[in-house]
Amino acid sequence: MRRRTVLALGAGVLALAAGCGTGDPPIQREIDFVVPGPSGGRSERIARLMKAVIERRGWARTVGISSQPGGGGALAISRFFAGGRQSDLMVADPALVAVAAMDRTRPLASGTWPLARLAGQWEVLVAAPGSRFRTFEDFATALLRDPSGPKVGGGVAGGADHLLYGLTAQGLGADVRLLDYTAFADCAQAVAAVLDGRMALGFGAQQDVARHVAAGRLRPLAVSSSERLPGVDAPTFIEAGVSLVYANWWGLLGSRRLDDSQRDALLDLCRSVGESAVWSQACTAQGWAPMYLAGEDFRQWLTAESARTKQVLTGLGLL
Repeated sequence: MRRRTVLALGAGVLALAAGCGTGDPPIQREIDFVVPGPSGGRSERIARLMKAVIERRGWARTVGISSQPGGGGALAISRFFAGGRQSDLMVADPALVAVAAMDRTRPLASGTWPLARLAGQWEVLVAAPGSRFRTFEDFATALLRDPSGPKVGGGVAGGADHLLYGLTAQGLGADVRLLDYTAFADCAQAVAAVLDGRMALGFGAQQDVARHVAAGRLRPLAVSSSERLPGVDAPTFIEAGVSLVYANWWGLLGSRRLDDSQRDALLDLCRSVGESAVWSQACTAQGWAPMYLAGEDFRQWLTAESARTKQVLTGLGLL
């Protein structure tokens, strides 16, 4: 089978694990985590964990969290661009990058101060045990024969699961415009649709599919990490013939109103959180991988990620 190679490093080839730390950061007077979209999602969970770490270490006097629903994050972006407070830290993820692209706003990397990427979770392509798709090769062959054939489910339109499916199809050389993708409100609903046969396959986070895989209720076909995942008997996309590494990541963006000294202090805060043992332990408990990348390196990565996201969204017909 002839396949095109598209290198898409959604979380970097290697997750950067916590280091040994270099001292405490300057104490912040106030921090307010801005969570785009409705409350209760993983971005809010990230914010709450960071709040707990910062409060535990005494790195800020006041730490708040505010959810800003509306347009799936579009309202939060417009408010942040218009004049976010110096104490505001917006939680970013692939869905927010997609919202910025679909809303025709400025790319996040130029409208904010990208501070750091902190964590993420790997994705798994799964099928029901009785599915005709026994291996990733079966899926790839069917997709190339008829891109609209396989019925695939996942999270919200333009979210990490949807983007990953588009990148997978691109890597295989399939026509992205023809994909049959059903968006669900969350991964649990997508997994349920695969379990009951409504969907032939689904993309989901490792932590969301792990118990079903362990119980034999779902068959993993491929994983989006650079190396095989413990407890998941499936090849990486790279091993399966698609040069693709991708994660649903979370990071922090600062307001453009920050001056150099304020930005440096917040970068020190992100470093201290990302390198702390308590953050590493929290990520392990949640099934997340530490993916620390900060400052100019994060800005360049986010710029490239925004461009790739826009290109994939165009292929999917969302732009």
